[in-house]
Amino acid sequence: MKSDYVLLFSIALAHIVVSYAVNRLSYRTLSSFRLHMAPSRRETRFYEKVLHIKAWKDYIPSVGPFDKKDMKGDDAAYISMFILETVRAEVAHVLCIFVTLLLLLYHKQPYCAFIPAFYLAINIPCILIQRYNRPRLERVLKIHGSRLVIPEEDGTSFGRRLLTLRRR
Repeated sequence: MKSDYVLLFSIALAHIVVSYAVNRLSYRTLSSFRLHMAPSRRETRFYEKVLHIKAWKDYIPSVGPFDKKDMKGDDAAYISMFILETVRAEVAHVLCIFVTLLLLLYHKQPYCAFIPAFYLAINIPCILIQRYNRPRLERVLKIHGSRLVIPEEDGTSFGRRLLTLRRR
């Protein structure tokens, strides 16, 4: 029983640490990740034709300041920041899955087979949505004749940077 609580606490703490670490990544770092994480056209067609992502993606709750239903602007800076935040979200979800699996290997509880299924069910749809939306946002930039704008790091928190961006 005690080890059950230790496992749950470990998973919760790991998610907090992963979230904190990923939120500390610079936009320049996220931009370089973006180049390596770009989904192919074939992959996005798979999401549409096989997974029918358009039918269910809006039912997944959106967490954070960027919501595809309520875009706050269409200028290059805002769209670029949105794109970079999709990279941040994807990295966070992938790392959360990875860390959870490592913790489950370490704890070896009898019910550990159910926890990975639960975490995959929660995180995989979010990863797919980020990978599906990013090329669409990049096309919006291209239509506007813009390129990705990497925001300058000014040492402020993400929330203050977002408030500054919203005021523009």
